[in-house]
Amino acid sequence: MKNIALIITLAVIAVACGDKKEIPELLEGNYRVHTVSFEENKPLINLEKDNLKEILILLHHRKNSSEIKKHFQLGDSVWNERINYLFGEGLIKKFGDSSFVPTVLVLDEENGRSLKELTDSLGAEMSGIAIDRLGKIKEAYAKIPSFRNLPFDYVSMFILGGVLHDGAQLKNYQDQFIKAFVPHRGNGYYYLSLIQNEETEISNPKIYETRYYNYPALTLGSFASTIYERNIATYATSELTKDFGKPAAESDSVYQITLLNELIKMSKSSGYKASAKMLDGFNRYGITIKGKSTIPVLSKVDLLKLEELSGIVAQDILNYFENRQTLFVKWYLNSPYREETSYKEWMIWVYKMITAKTVDVLIEKSYIKTFGGNTASFIIEK
Repeated sequence: MKNIALIITLAVIAVACGDKKEIPELLEGNYRVHTVSFEENKPLINLEKDNLKEILILLHHRKNSSEIKKHFQLGDSVWNERINYLFGEGLIKKFGDSSFVPTVLVLDEENGRSLKELTDSLGAEMSGIAIDRLGKIKEAYAKIPSFRNLPFDYVSMFILGGVLHDGAQLKNYQDQFIKAFVPHRGNGYYYLSLIQNEETEISNPKIYETRYYNYPALTLGSFASTIYERNIATYATSELTKDFGKPAAESDSVYQITLLNELIKMSKSSGYKASAKMLDGFNRYGITIKGKSTIPVLSKVDLLKLEELSGIVAQDILNYFENRQTLFVKWYLNSPYREETSYKEWMIWVYKMITAKTVDVLIEKSYIKTFGGNTASFIIEK
C-alpha cells in the first residue's frame, strides 16, 4: 500500500493552501452534486439557485459572511434568508459564535486529489474480492430466471458493478458498517456531496451511481459514472430520430417507452424482431449483441435474487472496511472534514470512491465487459 503518512500530510497541506485563495479562484471549475438516498424518490434540493452551492463552497473554505455578501452583493436580509434556508435543510451547522460550515462533503480539487490517492489504492486492492468470488457469483447468476439465456459478459457491468458494489450492497454497508440513521434534511433523508472538477481530470475523484427513470408500466435503471451515463432515457432527440427512427411528431418520452417495450418483447420471445431501423440503433449503441439484448428485464422475484447474489461478497466487503477503520479515522481527523461533515457521512463518500476504482479495475482487467459505453441499463417491470 502507498505511504499513508504522506497522503495524510498532503491533505493537511491542501487545506492550508486552500485558505489563501480569493473567492473567484475558489469558485473556479465545476462542482457536481451527488446524493445517496435509500428512499424511492430522489431528494428535492436545488443548489443551483440563489448561489446556494457557491455559499456552501465558500463556507467550506472558511470565508466569513462579510466576504461572501460583498462578493455576491447581498443585503443582510437576503443573506439571512439564504443562510436560514441552508440551516433549515440541514446542509450547514453553526461553527463558533457567528459562522457556519457545511454538514455535507464539499470535496474541493486539492483535497479530492489526496483523498483519491487513498481510495484508488484501496479500490484496486478491493477488486480482488469480486475476482475471488467470481465462480460463486456466476453460479448464483445462472439460477436467476431472467438471465438464463443471457450471457454473463453482456450484463457483467450490471452484476459486478451495480449489484455487487451499489444498490442493495450500499444499503448493507449503511446498515452494517455505518450503523447510523441517514441524515434528515428538509423533507427527506439523504447524504450529499459536492465534488469539484470530477469530469475534467483523471486525477479527480469519480463516482458511480444507480439512477432510475420512471415510466407508466416500467422503470429504467442505469448504473454508470454520472459524467458518462448514456441510456435510452438520456439520448438526445437527434439520436432517437437518426439512429432509431423516431417520428418527428412523437415526443421523446413516448418513443423511449416504445423502444423499451421492444426490448421487453425481445427478452421474452427469442423469435421476436424489432424493426430494422430500431435493431440498427440497438446494435450501434451496444444495446443488442447477436440479436440478444444487453438490458435485462427484471421482475420483483429477480430483484430479491439479485439481493441474495450481492450477499456473496457482503461480509468480505464489511470485513475489508472494518479492518481499515483506523486508517480511515486517521485520514478523517487530519482533514478539514472533521469540523464539517460527520465521520459516518464522510465514509459513505469514501465507499463510493473506493468502489468506483474497484469497478474501473474490473473493467481494465476485462472481468467487466462494456458494450457501447460504460452504462449498465436494466428494466424493472411494475
